[in-house]
Amino acid sequence: MKNINPFYIYTDKNVLYIKNVNGQTERLSNNIHSYCATIDNSSNIHICALDTRGRLNHFLKHNGSWKKKSILKALNTTKNIKDMRLYSIDDSLNVFIVEKYPLSDNLHKLSHFNFDVPNYRLSKYIIDNVLKDNGYFYKLDIDDFSNIVLEYKPSSSSDRTTSKLFFNSSSKQWSKSNIENTIHSSRCSNEGKTTIKDDIFEYCYGITYKI
Repeated sequence: MKNINPFYIYTDKNVLYIKNVNGQTERLSNNIHSYCATIDNSSNIHICALDTRGRLNHFLKHNGSWKKKSILKALNTTKNIKDMRLYSIDDSLNVFIVEKYPLSDNLHKLSHFNFDVPNYRLSKYIIDNVLKDNGYFYKLDIDDFSNIVLEYKPSSSSDRTTSKLFFNSSSKQWSKSNIENTIHSSRCSNEGKTTIKDDIFEYCYGITYKI
């Protein structure tokens, strides 16, 4: 992208840093467990991070300095996190977090957090019983209408055929069709969720960093 110099984001002893091409390092936050980042259409760098208490935080550089916003308590524990990714679509950010169920190596739960900056109006979605298949939890694409297209294999499917979900970035709803929004969502400022049984996500296009 234009006007973006190379940079590197990393953690050291649970401290989050960003290092630019000139070798200058900025310390962004303490007590960080996992993180991910992306660049929006205006060439702004966005970083989302889970701290060690399970709170979701957003970092954005504004007027030459990094600003941190603590959004909500996203998880009760961070020990089962398997993947965390961030995508910018139009004016919204989308964070996807995959957790392994403690008593199963195959089943996972996916949490999707959608919010706008700077008002941070948040929608939270939870998909249970995610089946890892061929190394992936989900595959993601963006269609011509800026809808998120999720391809996955629900654990309830006897033949484990591929299913799809569509997220309308305007209505903030998931559906089984890119025309009709049939899956209900919840909108919240701090807490709240909608559980969608036996639906899942995985693989993305964006900037991904190690956990």
